[in-house]
Amino acid sequence: METSATFLVTWEADVSKARLLAIDAASVFTPIRQFSPGRVLIEGAAIAEVGSPESIAVPGGAERVVASHMLVTPGFIDPHIHGCGGVDVMDGIYESLNAVSRIVARHGTTSFLPTTVSSPPEVFGAAVEKLGALMSESFDGASPIGIHLEGPFINAARRGTHKASNVLAPDPALFKEWMRASGNSVRLMTIAPELEGAEALIDVAKDFGVTVAMGHSNATFDEASAAAARGVRYAVHTFNAMRGFSHRDPGIVGEVLADDRIFAEIIADGVHVDRAVIRTFARAKGKARVLLVTDAVSAADMPDGRYGLGSDTVDVVNGICRDSEGRLAGSTLTQEVALRNFIDWTDWALGEALFGLTLNPALALKLERKGALEPGADADLVIMDASFRIMKTFVAGKLVFDRK
Repeated sequence: METSATFLVTWEADVSKARLLAIDAASVFTPIRQFSPGRVLIEGAAIAEVGSPESIAVPGGAERVVASHMLVTPGFIDPHIHGCGGVDVMDGIYESLNAVSRIVARHGTTSFLPTTVSSPPEVFGAAVEKLGALMSESFDGASPIGIHLEGPFINAARRGTHKASNVLAPDPALFKEWMRASGNSVRLMTIAPELEGAEALIDVAKDFGVTVAMGHSNATFDEASAAAARGVRYAVHTFNAMRGFSHRDPGIVGEVLADDRIFAEIIADGVHVDRAVIRTFARAKGKARVLLVTDAVSAADMPDGRYGLGSDTVDVVNGICRDSEGRLAGSTLTQEVALRNFIDWTDWALGEALFGLTLNPALALKLERKGALEPGADADLVIMDASFRIMKTFVAGKLVFDRK
């Protein structure tokens, strides 16, 4: 598609400073509703109105974007990202987190959870404390909205690239210490629910308002079902680092696929999960429970080579990340590519697949003002072409990426 002929910006002032902004597009996905053509009116940092152009008047003095052959959707939310652009979030420094913020915005992501990797307790605690202190800072692109603790309370038998020496038994006291150190910035925690002490830790995390996820787990079907009954309604990178599925031993995967209460991550890069399995996964979970995450590491948006993951390194060949033991170690995926792949492999419509990057993660993480283009919601949105190439990204009404 020739964007120069179909994408018109009718202002001279800086859009990022506009108090009122009207965006007209070929289609607007809220994602619950679709308006074709559609109009979004932004006032300051929030959505004011969404609908057809005939139903929404553009106030005098408003800046305007005319994207007559483009699509407008809510900004993407990535609950699971370790880094990109050569930087790792475990650095715990502003420069690294801001680099991630800028880069993912180019790919349509407007909110993300910087995600940890299992490390010695003192290293892990220091990283969590530094990340927590950064949550209130301003960033150039996407907004970090909390921390995802992936590790160390996982099953060593399903540790993936996490070092066995860094895996710990569930420890509520240690978790409380990290919560205090982070300024209560932890929003998501991965745990193997079958471990001794997991139930107590799950209850403590829920008391803090943290979403608890099952992952890196060797749980049986019954153990995973018990965790879901206890309120664990989120699964991390389904199929990966989990007990395998069998027709007589469905394991944790069987529970994740069968339980309609569980939001389930999938890494749609064609490496972590076979395309045929992704089709099966999509049919089992439906549009209301799929989560299209990246699990990206510092190698994302970079050429092949050697990159850091926590205190370790990964080698990237043809975009595939592996650690020194040959294990998959995160991905180089970005969310607009995940969307494109998922649609190609499942034949879902765009309006269905969008739930996995927008409303579903918002609901799973209890983000009341994100994930949907509705009046009062944060003005986080993307404009993309028919090939899902990101053209512009707005965060809180501010233009943070413009493909000029």
